[in-house]
Amino acid sequence: MPMPPNMPAAGRARIRLSRLERSLSPADIQRRGRLNQSLSGGQADGLRLPPGASRYTICGHPDCRRGSPALLTGLRREAERLHLALEVDGTLTICDGACRSGPFVGMPELGLFYAGLEAGQAREVLLETSLEGRMLHPWLWLNPTRVMDSRLVWLKHERVLVAVEAAYCLVGLTAYLLEFNARESCGKCFPCRLGVPRVDHLLRRLMAGQAREQDLEELGQTSAAMADGGYCQFAGRISAPLRLALAARPEEFRRHLGSGCQTGEMFL
Repeated sequence: MPMPPNMPAAGRARIRLSRLERSLSPADIQRRGRLNQSLSGGQADGLRLPPGASRYTICGHPDCRRGSPALLTGLRREAERLHLALEVDGTLTICDGACRSGPFVGMPELGLFYAGLEAGQAREVLLETSLEGRMLHPWLWLNPTRVMDSRLVWLKHERVLVAVEAAYCLVGLTAYLLEFNARESCGKCFPCRLGVPRVDHLLRRLMAGQAREQDLEELGQTSAAMADGGYCQFAGRISAPLRLALAARPEEFRRHLGSGCQTGEMFL
């Protein structure tokens, strides 16, 4: 429901804060409570917890052409100038530093991303989104033709994968993307009909700590065959996140051999 135009500023701030609190997860509520307690106890003298977003995660590549390192530095610098108790960190990112849509700024408490911000907009972000609880709609990453889950950025043609939290399991993300699109397969050709359930089975074995070295090899071979042998482009598209992750972070998949996902990892 829209707020009355003549409502006092204090009343508007209370309503925005109430809306934000209703959207927080239990973990975020506990995190904000601990931070509030530390601030009131004098452990972070002079800082204040903003009523809006208090956590930001920035995609990262050391040679990013879109300026993600500068944006991260800018957000931290402006938070210090405004005396805000904010968490500004990097997040799980796979890219080559040359995308056209970033940088991506995650807001884990809200499960949303900003996209395409510049370092010079850092202060505007904090003033609007953190202090006023307002979203910068032109930069929200919510295009329905490109966004399947607001907590995740996946751009096939730009070879970009970004999670809103660094703690997300990369193997779990590839399994989520596979399952999200699996029902669209017509099953006409064997790369989809056989490949999709087989890849899903191998990923689940990895996550459960039941996979062996040959399972990891089969995962790479099957996803490659899906890209090359499909009747249409669907098999290649549905396996693209997995192929990107295997090429960019093979150590993340190898880490799951025999041990599976670690305690504290997050999943969509």
